[in-house]
Amino acid sequence: MPGRVFVIDPIVTNRVVLKAQLVAEYFTVGIANDLTSARKQLRSIPPDVILLNYETEEASGFATSTALRQDPVLGNIPLVLLCRHIEDSFWQSSYRLRVEEILPDFSDIKLLAFRLTQIIRRKEQLGEQQNRQNTLANMGFAEESLVFPPRNPGPLRVDCTYALRVMAAYGTNDLRHHLQQDFALVKLVSQLIPSPVVQIIDEAQLGHDKALQLLGALKRAGKQGKTIPKLLFIASEDDLESHRRVLELGADDFMVTPYGTAELATRLRRLAWFHHVKRQADSAIDEKLQLALRDEMTGLYNRRYALQYLENLNKSNSVAKRPVTVMMLDLDNFKAINDAHGHSIGDAVICETARRLTQNLRGADLVARVGGEEFLVVLRDTSRAQARKIAQRMCAHINARPFQIDAPTHSIHTSISIGVAHCENECVLPQKMIQLADDALYQSKGAGRNRVTIIPRAA
Repeated sequence: MPGRVFVIDPIVTNRVVLKAQLVAEYFTVGIANDLTSARKQLRSIPPDVILLNYETEEASGFATSTALRQDPVLGNIPLVLLCRHIEDSFWQSSYRLRVEEILPDFSDIKLLAFRLTQIIRRKEQLGEQQNRQNTLANMGFAEESLVFPPRNPGPLRVDCTYALRVMAAYGTNDLRHHLQQDFALVKLVSQLIPSPVVQIIDEAQLGHDKALQLLGALKRAGKQGKTIPKLLFIASEDDLESHRRVLELGADDFMVTPYGTAELATRLRRLAWFHHVKRQADSAIDEKLQLALRDEMTGLYNRRYALQYLENLNKSNSVAKRPVTVMMLDLDNFKAINDAHGHSIGDAVICETARRLTQNLRGADLVARVGGEEFLVVLRDTSRAQARKIAQRMCAHINARPFQIDAPTHSIHTSISIGVAHCENECVLPQKMIQLADDALYQSKGAGRNRVTIIPRAA
């Protein structure tokens, strides 16, 4: 999913080498020697992450970091400081600047790329929540946009039951002192508590297998609709594949021993902020609002919401110019299913279709039911090639196995046709994108159904 990275470093060799390394990892990279020369580029196409040289920042009193944080347009772009050797005092110095990460510069490009991808994924999730909140606001269902970091994040309750060794080694007073700069009430509890904001899982205390089993159990509980806290995993070894596995199992962030209090506080604070923003976004959608914006039968968003969502995305894209994909999907020969099996079975097929489509999309993607057997999908920050693969995967997933309705009474084979409109770096009106995707869908139907058609260019 690599995105846009911007490097500000006065040392030309650092800029050139880092750009070459990150481009090799499929990031789009901009470079500049200082903020003055970078500002125009940053404002023209804001990046996902800005990388700064720690030594230069420290020598200047963190002048660039401070200026970026005070900038009304660029102030919330994640900042990453790069240095040769990381010490906890570095985290201490950068705490007030909300630095996202402090990472080694050139020594471990794979780790750097992995952390940058993690940062960009978090930024996309936050952007999606903000975009949905703005959609609700524009429809008159919400009063304000989501702000990050949140203005009043509420109390911070940290469950340290599975991190007693951490608390014993580092103590709680210094950690609480850091966190109280941003939270009025901080509770670091060494026993299971109701509704914690963050839970720490220490691999050294539980052992490798038990720690991973706990992560998996919590992730399954979340999928079943239970409320789970943000999860911070403390790894015993700095192994990239293990880190990937930990995130796949459900950890929201990880850190590696040894570490210091300031780094731990930084990660706890960030997770708590994300927890609060998600809670605020969820609370905006009450039961009555769900009925107004969601399709009653499938639970997907409805046409009304989807159109406003696209309108908001179009407005934000007039500045950011990020790739947008719109897909129109239609079940093939659906009338024949209704005629042969009845409308109740047809409804069940639509619900199962909605479930299968959702399974094949990311949480940040939008899928809506916009007609009887017609669906609309919106993908953000996805290349044309990726969009084609996603559409083909959905097409195959619908047709891969029969729909078992009241099994074994009804075993129904069906397929879906998909039309795709993709806009890379330009702003296209939502209605035009939908029309282009609909035209492509018509071509898929005409070419024999059960296939994907992507138009040459949406412009």
